Amino acid sequence: MIWKKIKEVIAFDGWRKVIQKTYELPNGREATFDILSGPDYVTVVSFTKDNKAIMVKQFRAGPEKVLVTFPTGNIDEGESPLTAAVRELREESGYEAREIVFLKKLYTEYRADCQYVYLALDCEKIGEQQLDETEFIEMYLISLEELNRLCRNANDDTFNDMGPALIALDYLKYNK
Repeated sequence: MIWKKIKEVIAFDGWRKVIQKTYELPNGREATFDILSGPDYVTVVSFTKDNKAIMVKQFRAGPEKVLVTFPTGNIDEGESPLTAAVRELREESGYEAREIVFLKKLYTEYRADCQYVYLALDCEKIGEQQLDETEFIEMYLISLEELNRLCRNANDDTFNDMGPALIALDYLKYNK
């Protein structure tokens, strides 16, 4: 299955870029795709020493609603994914982990960046949140049972980290 890139242009350059990529498809036809491009980012599935999941709520402009996630944020230029995971956990929750495990690198169909998923274990509160001026984040804790319910609740469209949650819960089931 060979796709040949014919051209690539930046259609919009703002907080994120929109790149239009034109390909020659395996059948010889051409197709253009709009690709969202931003920095790579980390999601930190985090648990306290007493197995409470560290969750954050924040308004997201795309769906124009408050979404529930794990601490998540961009990897700064020159920063490793692991360093970003430690930093984002600290900034968004005020917690620090005793152990951090890399779980998976994920790509999305129409994004040029990727998501690094980490599991942070035995987290302990060491300070207050250190949010950016555009971040308004409510941090809270839930039990493993509540996290499992969030994953199974078909009527809840606010939980945005199903993939990272399931990867982490699977890791915990087979490695702890």
